Amino acid sequence: MRGITAISGLALGTSLGLGMMTSLSGCATTQYAPQVVARGELTMRYDGHIEMWAGGQKVASGLGYGGLESYVRCVPAAAEQAHQAASSGRKAIAFSVLGGVLGASGLIGLVGLVDRDNWGLWVGGGLGLAAIGLGFSIGSWRAKNHANGHALDALNYYNDSVGSLGATCSDLRYPPPAGEAPAGAGAPQAAPPAPGSLPPPPTVSDTTAPTAL
Repeated sequence: MRGITAISGLALGTSLGLGMMTSLSGCATTQYAPQVVARGELTMRYDGHIEMWAGGQKVASGLGYGGLESYVRCVPAAAEQAHQAASSGRKAIAFSVLGGVLGASGLIGLVGLVDRDNWGLWVGGGLGLAAIGLGFSIGSWRAKNHANGHALDALNYYNDSVGSLGATCSDLRYPPPAGEAPAGAGAPQAAPPAPGSLPPPPTVSDTTAPTAL
């Protein structure tokens, strides 16, 4: 009875490890993509994993987020977050593979059903491998969450500084403002940018109210 209980625990530990590994992929998907966005603005979609889009093309996707750091390179805070996203994504993938392999290796403990003289050694070894695999799977899940969080921070930092204003890091020219300012409400003139900094966003030119006859 004790042997059967131990082997049942081994199977449970192995199942948990493999379940945590498969949790890296999601089953949800977004149904609508925004249609009105600025020229260089990043948007997010989800189809089992996070995707970053701009200009009608996919820029990067999880968990590796390759290409995101290059796209947001002109915004230091965004580039740092993108780098952290890629690093955490690689860690999540590596931990997932290790967790799956070690979790599956834990099934070696089932040999104890045949080798009754050494069943304790087999089951103990299998439980140990399954426990280590489960630990790696939990670490993979945590790293996945960190990667996605850093990627979303990179998107927000970039959009606030460049993307939502209609520019890109490859072309920092802002489009002219649309519409006119209300009569008598002039916008303050922006100071010239410091060397190496992003150009200031465009402002609406002052307009002069018509003179009454």
